[in-house]
Amino acid sequence: MRKQIIQVAMVSAVIFLLSSCGFDPKKPGRVYMPDMTYSNALETYSPSDIPNEDGYMVSTRKPVKGTIPRGWIPADERIRTNESFLASYMAKNYYIHDAAYWDEEYAKAASTIKDPLEYTDENKAAGKKLYSIHCINCHGAAGNGQGNLVVLEDGSDGPYTAVPPDYKKRLPEIKDGNIFYSVSYGKGMMGGYGYSLSVTERWQIIHYIKSIAGIEGDDNGTGAKAADTKADAAKDAKKGA
Repeated sequence: MRKQIIQVAMVSAVIFLLSSCGFDPKKPGRVYMPDMTYSNALETYSPSDIPNEDGYMVSTRKPVKGTIPRGWIPADERIRTNESFLASYMAKNYYIHDAAYWDEEYAKAASTIKDPLEYTDENKAAGKKLYSIHCINCHGAAGNGQGNLVVLEDGSDGPYTAVPPDYKKRLPEIKDGNIFYSVSYGKGMMGGYGYSLSVTERWQIIHYIKSIAGIEGDDNGTGAKAADTKADAAKDAKKGA
């Protein structure tokens, strides 16, 4: 009798377990913990009863102010230990992307943001390539503001009526931080490229457009090209020999 009871119990347990299974792989059958199986989490841009920081009724939220993505700052200690170099990588958290504050923040960028990249032929070549993709249509190959959106092939005015300034005239008048701010956030009729270009790519473009303007090195005159520095060292060694 006891053996029969055990057998009946085992058969009942198997039947119970099988009853919780479904033949349709998309339907799991009975769910033990439905609140864990069917998440109540919101999709990124789904409607929300709580407005976000900009007042929109969507679930998307901005990162906590002052935070930056993991891996955003280079491992280079030269950059990590220099506040002015770090400013490039944290700029988006300390500047307001609002036209009402353009002049104020443009001036702030001049004094707080310094060029973190070394002047090398590699960086300038990379900047030239990026320039031909993102900038040449408005600023022109020579950096004189005569791109194909400003002046058509027949010499008539193009669809873009705001003529960019000539680099040779404009860049000597401003600081590296000013240029970085304009490239990142835009200024006047120019849109920003911070969303599509990394910090390194933006500085590489700056190196290239400064070379078009005949400028080599940073604001402090300490950014001479590494290739030139090596050449000078070789000359000195030869003289010493």
